[in-house]
Amino acid sequence: MPTPVTIEIIVEQIRQLSPAQRRILLRRLAVSGLLPREESVSDRRRLSVAPALGVAAMQPVSPPSTALTPAPTRAPLRVTPPPASDDQPAIRGHVVLGAPGGEAVESSPHQMAPLPGQAPEEAIVITLRGLALPDGEVASAEYNIRWPGFAPRTVQVRFAGQPTPMQALYDTLDKALRAVISRLEDNQADPATAHLEIYCPSDQLIDELIGEIPVADARLQTRHDRISALLDSVGEWRLLRAGDSYR
Repeated sequence: MPTPVTIEIIVEQIRQLSPAQRRILLRRLAVSGLLPREESVSDRRRLSVAPALGVAAMQPVSPPSTALTPAPTRAPLRVTPPPASDDQPAIRGHVVLGAPGGEAVESSPHQMAPLPGQAPEEAIVITLRGLALPDGEVASAEYNIRWPGFAPRTVQVRFAGQPTPMQALYDTLDKALRAVISRLEDNQADPATAHLEIYCPSDQLIDELIGEIPVADARLQTRHDRISALLDSVGEWRLLRAGDSYR
């Protein structure tokens, strides 16, 4: 008769994993939805914590009996440009396509504005579009950002050389993540409170980022590690499959 799997057995098996394996396990749990998102105090008592909503008088809060030590301020993530590499095509520039993404759109009457220091409650959506190599033009790829309450924004990333499809996707995702984190910091919102949904046209890129398979191209390992660090700075993220014809 097989031995039943208990919590103690699972904990002991996790304890035997290396730090890198534990990091991969956490990502797999987050992507699969098995790791619940932490709920902040402001989410549990939103109406009483946010006096700007005008209901503080309706829900009085008893004064604390002892003085509380203020929590340390979280240092903002420093989004530095990726280093250039001699053997990899560099990003030549980018072009914003269509209407600017800073225009506000009419939102649902039930949608509440983010609290100070908080990212939007709804997911920020990034959609990647794979490499395009039109005749007589520079190689390019695209990403689209859907920010809650604002019009979508599509950006075309142009390359100085001829990247492979995977190189283009890694660099495009890197640029999209930096754009999102920079916008959060401009809004004085902690990236650790943000929820991202990333739609990617490549199963290989998804599997490499969640640790399902090793990075196939050793030259892309630095890009992989850089994107992993950016994702680690975000509170919650999911990588989802999106169809594309670049293959």
